[in-house]
Amino acid sequence: FGFSRPSLFDAMKLQLMAMIACVAALPDDLSCYYEKDPTFAGSVESGGGKGRSYRGLVSTTVSGRTCQKWTATHPWKATRKFRPRADKKTKDGGVKWGNGLGNHNYCRNPDSSESQPWCFTMDTQKDHMKELCEIPKCPTKLRDFQKEHKETTIKIKSTDCECMDELYGSSRTTKDTSVPTYTGLMQGKWGRGKDGKPCRCKH
Repeated sequence: FGFSRPSLFDAMKLQLMAMIACVAALPDDLSCYYEKDPTFAGSVESGGGKGRSYRGLVSTTVSGRTCQKWTATHPWKATRKFRPRADKKTKDGGVKWGNGLGNHNYCRNPDSSESQPWCFTMDTQKDHMKELCEIPKCPTKLRDFQKEHKETTIKIKSTDCECMDELYGSSRTTKDTSVPTYTGLMQGKWGRGKDGKPCRCKH
């Protein structure tokens, strides 16, 4: 069973699809919060800045205290003034963010009163009633992985030695096609760099 190598066109299509998927996934990232409403990938969002659109599962504060449920009144009754408001889709396909509250103790910024998500804590000490949560800001610029790769390659003087066939056998067949190790003066396995010159494979 042989495998054919994908064409350059197929590879470009896959790379473009991956980039589109990456861009489209960014507004739904649950591991971070947005400082301002995101404006990339054609998204139309409002009211989500300062982490109001955060829908992640962090339930502890920067000091490590556990968050109180938004529906509970113990130890802090201040939760009574907050009522759940659902996120709404707009006519133009965007989102008008609600407050993300419910029967849970996840960090939120329901009233945009803080610069990022926060919660009421289970600590009964008044000076620890409300605390910010340890959630990173979401990046708003897309990374250029190809550029980063080239810069890293130059920085570490990588030769990009392509040695898979020599070390492990061809990926296009199930037969063991690895090149046996030469035991003479040039001991070791050799591959070819992107420039076509021979280079030593590292195990």
